[in-house]
Amino acid sequence: MTGSPLQARMEADLARLQEAREQARAARESLDGISATATARDRLLSVTVDARGIVQDVRFHTTRYRSMAAAELSAAVLETIGRAQEEAAEEMRSALAPVMPDGIDLDAAVEGHSRHDEMLDAFVRGCLPGQQDATAD
Repeated sequence: MTGSPLQARMEADLARLQEAREQARAARESLDGISATATARDRLLSVTVDARGIVQDVRFHTTRYRSMAAAELSAAVLETIGRAQEEAAEEMRSALAPVMPDGIDLDAAVEGHSRHDEMLDAFVRGCLPGQQDATAD
């Protein structure tokens, strides 16, 4: 005996939800491993940031920083942090691109400005990668 059409639809929706959860888990694991390190153009220092762009490490490779003017040192540190953050953001874009639904702004998601209702709507429409179109059922 087969189930009702409603039960079949619910089972299909639950399977899609499980698939989306697995894709989200894989994406999260991928993001957890992201970090980027940039070195100052003059090799004075290097900076490592995590996937969110938060500074994890600053290393000075010479003692030249001790004799630098504060403004010059500050500029070198900030420029190097910015480059590391850009590299980390690019790694995040690469990791998220395969799992982002159509119609979602990838840059907004990477920068933390995406709307959760857009993601939920994409799931309901069946637009997540690997999903069949939910409206075709």
